[in-house]
Formats: sequence, C-alpha cells, structure tokens
Amino acid sequence: IAITAYAFPSLTVGFQLDFASVTSGQWWRLLTGHLTHFGGSHLFWDLLMFVVLGAACERQHPKLYAVSLIVMSLGISATIILTCQDVSGYRGLSGIDTGLFVWFIADQIRQCLADRDRMFACFWTATGMLLIGKLLYEFSTGEILFVNADGFKPLVESHLSGAALGAVFAGLGIAWRRWKQ
Repeated sequence: IAITAYAFPSLTVGFQLDFASVTSGQWWRLLTGHLTHFGGSHLFWDLLMFVVLGAACERQHPKLYAVSLIVMSLGISATIILTCQDVSGYRGLSGIDTGLFVWFIADQIRQCLADRDRMFACFWTATGMLLIGKLLYEFSTGEILFVNADGFKPLVESHLSGAALGAVFAGLGIAWRRWKQ
C-alpha cells in the first residue's frame, strides 16, 4: 500500500495524516498517514526497516502483532496531533519502525537472559543504548538520522512515541509469557 500510495500522489494526499481532515471526520488518516512518504529515500528506509522488524516481531508475537500495529499507528498519530501543533500533517512509518525496534531488542535481551547468554545480552543492550543515543540526538537537534529530510520537517515525537509504545508491547509480551507459564 505504501508503494502504491507513493506511485500515485493522489493516494498520498488522501491517506496522509492531515490534522484538519481528521478533525472534520476523516479518522482513517490516523492509520493511513503512516503509509505515505515525502520521497523515495524516506519510503525506502521506512519500508526496509518495517519489513525486517515487522517480520521479526510478527514471528515472535503472531497473536499480538496486528493489534500492536493498530495501537502504534493510533498512538503515534495522537501524539503528533497533541504535541506538534506547529505542523499540519504527518507521513511515514519511522515511528512504527522505532516501536518495532524497541520491541525486537527487548525480546532479544529477554531471550539472551533466559538462555544465560551474557555476551549477546550485552550486545542487544548496547544496541538499545545506541537507539537511545539516536533518539536523544534527534530530540536535541530536531534532525533525524538516516534519511534526507529536505522538503519536510522531521517529527522526532513520532520516534519517541513509537519507542514508548514498543516498550509497552515488550512489557505485554513478557507478561503474556509469564501468564502462560
């Protein structure tokens, strides 16, 4: 859908998270805005991360995965609407990608600790620390890493919201595993 929306700009306009349109009743944009992008590089990096991380998280949590995507989409959209009053819209999967990355890292750390694999537990913890460093850099500078943001204002709030929601789903996954035992 994201590739189709990119190929047909009229779909992008109809799908993007446009705050005025949402307030006038076009609620689907809270979900579809994440499928729209500002350019080819933006689309490429977002989709690459989404495919890799989404496949990993879906494999680990097949029953919770679809719900997580809906909750992350709505939660990130709500965060942007509430905290980014100086912009009128949003496009991109990067907030969801960040949430999936946090969820994936937490799963890896949990599994390494359960297996008593300290070396890889340290590796995944370091990866999580690098993500925190990336988020701090983005928050303090207002710039994003990995994508050329010419032509649009990056909304770091989407990454921070995604990370928080990814942590929530990591916690739910841990609670679910304990409950099943």
